[in-house]
Amino acid sequence: MAIVKKQPRKSAQEEAYIAKAPDAQPARWHRGDKTQVTISLSLELLNRLDEAAREQHLNRSSLLTVLINQGLARMAREAA
Repeated sequence: MAIVKKQPRKSAQEEAYIAKAPDAQPARWHRGDKTQVTISLSLELLNRLDEAAREQHLNRSSLLTVLINQGLARMAREAA
């Protein structure tokens, strides 16, 4: 077992300062107000998604955004 020297505890002010550093947050791709995310889909679902996007004259990302917004709105209505 390694011997590790205890580090002095940082104050809330020090923690807040460190959290504002550009490299303190995980790196994410941003363009305007959008952030890139990664999801895993079955090949069958991906093919269905791409077909639906073509039918709606949308790209995959736009269709996913529409579907997610609709789903979240429906969930909010059902919860109310």
